[in-house]
Amino acid sequence: MIPLVAASVVYLAAFQATIDAPRQAFWACAKVQKSKAMDEKVAGDSYEAYLRKACSSELGSLQAAIAAVDIKNGMTRKAADSDAASSINDYVSDPVDNYKTDFAAMSPPKPAAAQAQPAATPAQPAPATKAAAASSQPHI
Repeated sequence: MIPLVAASVVYLAAFQATIDAPRQAFWACAKVQKSKAMDEKVAGDSYEAYLRKACSSELGSLQAAIAAVDIKNGMTRKAADSDAASSINDYVSDPVDNYKTDFAAMSPPKPAAAQAQPAATPAQPAPATKAAAASSQPHI
């Protein structure tokens, strides 16, 4: 029983190692790209596309590694590819959410449309003309 458990642990550790290197490479790329995007002031909504483009090779390696482990564990190629794509979306969402939060904190808040325009001033009476002013003053 103990040799079977030990063999399982070694087997799982080997599979985990096949995913660990691409995962670490992606996290390193994401960290570098976050700094670059902040310097370039990439909008929060555009950051996911920016990250996916900048780290495409790392994401591709990670997705292939995840799919390979799934296939070795008995999944079909189609199911493994679907699972790997879903996992990649999860891997990307965390740095994207963090970037959006940090970018929002870095950017000054934009005034709302109502606040941006000055409030309407109450209508003031038109200045009186000399004739109207003369007629309204008492005659002495």
